[in-house]
Amino acid sequence: MLEDVIKEWGGYEVSAMDVYTDMFWLGDGMLQRDGEEAGEYKANPLGYWKNDKSEHGHFRIMFEDTFEDTLKELQDADFGLLNGISYFGRKRDQNHASKMYAMIFDLDDVTDKTMTNFFSGAMRAGIYPIPNYVALSGSNVHLYYLFEEPIPLYPNIKIQLKSLKYALTEKIWNPLTSNSDKCQKQGIFQPFRVIGGKTKKGSAESIVRAFHVNKHPFSLTALGRYVPEAFQVDESKLFKESKYSLKQAKEKFPDWYEKVIVRKDRTPKKWDIQEKVHGDNPRALYDWWLRLLKEGATFHHRYFGIMCLVIYGVKVGIPYEYVKKDAFDLIPFMNTVNPQEPFTANDVESALECYDDRYCTFPIKDISAISGIDIPRNKRNGRKRVTHLKIARSTLEIMNDDNGKALQGRPTGSGTKQKQVKDWQLAHPCGTKAECHRETKLSRVTINKWWLDENEKMKEIVLDRNPSAKRLITYAEKLGKSDKS
Repeated sequence: MLEDVIKEWGGYEVSAMDVYTDMFWLGDGMLQRDGEEAGEYKANPLGYWKNDKSEHGHFRIMFEDTFEDTLKELQDADFGLLNGISYFGRKRDQNHASKMYAMIFDLDDVTDKTMTNFFSGAMRAGIYPIPNYVALSGSNVHLYYLFEEPIPLYPNIKIQLKSLKYALTEKIWNPLTSNSDKCQKQGIFQPFRVIGGKTKKGSAESIVRAFHVNKHPFSLTALGRYVPEAFQVDESKLFKESKYSLKQAKEKFPDWYEKVIVRKDRTPKKWDIQEKVHGDNPRALYDWWLRLLKEGATFHHRYFGIMCLVIYGVKVGIPYEYVKKDAFDLIPFMNTVNPQEPFTANDVESALECYDDRYCTFPIKDISAISGIDIPRNKRNGRKRVTHLKIARSTLEIMNDDNGKALQGRPTGSGTKQKQVKDWQLAHPCGTKAECHRETKLSRVTINKWWLDENEKMKEIVLDRNPSAKRLITYAEKLGKSDKS
């Protein structure tokens, strides 16, 4: 039995309140109490329950002082849910999310053998992070990773956390740890059957049970060590919560107070699109990313590529319905990247959650990191594009006068990336673009741009092995042109 496997690896059964007290810091004043004034800006977990014969379910605020009573209400229902996040108010959506206390993973179709494989990989080989708690819900396992400090859910951090969770899910859910070959990636807001509540089997005897395994909570850095760097969360970007009272903030930041508190204007400042794209068409930036996706999307970055498309739509003001259509139209293409693991409508719906004005300032560096697509930056040293171009043209004129001839930038063929692609093709005459991408780490867009066709490649191979053949090749090319004429 699964519980026996967990106990063999040092786990022991605990109550639901043991888990939730540890997770939500009950007793430490992190959560709001029933009737407590709202001035402290505290938030609470939101539970949900529904009975099989009921048409509608019910949301319940999990106040600190009535937590156990409300939990009992969820446990007694046929279907009770809770996640590791606190929310402002009564709406369980990402716009009202406050802090993440735990990252929870689902692992389906688990047997004694796959459970043993997971613990062996975690505790002996260090392949997986060791969960703090393991909950058994039928043949499904829920892995609870608690944080040392609750993570404030600011917009850019939400995306990084989702990126981390997707990457960890791929790591944890594999043929050794689950008999289900369909890895289910779930967002950070996914709720789970409440501990002590009924499982899918629905009988009173079949309840979700929890086991304590690891007493050490995690930092984002510690969890990030198990995934590639591109999916790790940059903790330096976590916003520190203000230590000022509202009265102190009014005195120190009067402009902010007038805009946010008095006028209730929480709209973030958007990009000046005219400074970011050529011409007067704001959609050019969005269409540019759409092209990059079609040329450079890779398997492990499909979801985040669509998410970034949504963010660019927000940045330049593309209506939601247009963005949604473009995102769904990309599904067939995304499935060509890896047909064995289909890209689904659910993935697109999840990515569309980022259609929110608060993502309009999401930085290019982070877009490049989570999408796996290289985005070269134009360095203007803080100057506007118009000013930067004026300086560049003036510099070119001075250099032209100094050299006595017109200089038109870098000589043909001197580009570093062009040379990388060419050198790789010469070393791998039968190589493919995909192999070149994997070995050089260059973007698909760059490789497509500089990829030599068969004639060009053969010419370069001949010249590389016999430089004296250049005259012969030039003569043959001339003959070819004269024949065509």
